[in-house]
Amino acid sequence: MLCAAACAAQQLPPAPEVRVSGALALGAWSGNRVLDERKPVLARSLALAASADLSEQLQVKFDGTLYQFAQQRGDATRGALREAFVQWDGASTRVRLGPQIVAWGRADRLNPTDNVSARDYTSPFAVDETQRIGAPALSAVQELGEAGRLMLLAKRFFPSRGPSDNNETALAVREHDQHTEYALKFDRTGAALDWSLSYFRGIEKLRSLQLIRAPNGAGIGTVIGANRGHAPLEVFGADAATTTGSWGWRGELARLRFRDSRFERDDGRLSHWYGIVGVDTSLPHDASIGVQYFVRRFAQAPLLEGLAPAEQGLRRRLRIANNQFHRLQDGVTVRLAQRLWNDRIDYEVVGVANLREHDHAIRPRVNLRYADHIRLSAGADVYRGREESFFGSLRENTAGFVEVVFIF
Repeated sequence: MLCAAACAAQQLPPAPEVRVSGALALGAWSGNRVLDERKPVLARSLALAASADLSEQLQVKFDGTLYQFAQQRGDATRGALREAFVQWDGASTRVRLGPQIVAWGRADRLNPTDNVSARDYTSPFAVDETQRIGAPALSAVQELGEAGRLMLLAKRFFPSRGPSDNNETALAVREHDQHTEYALKFDRTGAALDWSLSYFRGIEKLRSLQLIRAPNGAGIGTVIGANRGHAPLEVFGADAATTTGSWGWRGELARLRFRDSRFERDDGRLSHWYGIVGVDTSLPHDASIGVQYFVRRFAQAPLLEGLAPAEQGLRRRLRIANNQFHRLQDGVTVRLAQRLWNDRIDYEVVGVANLREHDHAIRPRVNLRYADHIRLSAGADVYRGREESFFGSLRENTAGFVEVVFIF
């Protein structure tokens, strides 16, 4: 009796409320995004997100997707873990432990400073942000009041998946001896000018190709082939954004240094400056437009003259794979978007063009909210250009899609 009364008097903490959301998508694509000419392809995916507050300071979050998309090895089911971390919030400090996504940069889609998280470019995800892949990490954010905030990050390296990966399995793999990456960022927001300075030391996320040389007495060697791998990378970056009236201005600048001199000697990734500036504004009838100019200046120009035919052919392949054609490369992006019919319909058209190679990509998207929990989507990825250009090399990945998404 006394025990029962004592137990009843105790007030047990309430069970944490678990918040769950998800989406089931069924779609049809005219291609499978891995350059193997398979058409058409059905896509099925299930996305789940859950979070819970364990206490006033402690919470957990999960975000992942399971999908089927026929590629070179049949209808293999693949998982995409975006985030699965525990977070502690103090008075001015936030700490996260577990797989998480870090997205940097203030430009529109092309972000020179965004080198931390990987992406899956072969997945049947129509929205750019859903392509991001999380990696095990420990991050901390310290608020500094009006001065801004400071972010520290240590994470495991996880590579991006690219459309050419399956076609390059015969190439030798270039190993790297670093598996932990580090990042630091100071960010200032809330003033007339938002800006940040950042530093990243780790590994490039997309693979790069590099020449293989047979050693000889001179120490340089004859070119005998190419290998693939992920180069060690160090990035110093800055970005800023401001508004004047109805116009928004933004820009980023990064110095990407590949920390191995052999890459420049063997036509692998070349160290370079990478910058982008852009402006956007609103148009009548809930429309908006944005235009950006981007430029990359490499440490040296990729060479083709005075080479044996076999080596010249290899270097041409590397120019395409590494997207390094000239010492100075530039281009433009254009984005037009609009919401219609009380926001039940929205569309977006994004275009990217390289000015010197005259190749381009166009990506239209349209969404119809049929009901509160049903969305219909359609779109395409169109790549054009001569064969020896970056977007021209992806012509086989030109594809359209339609899908229905059930949201719960």
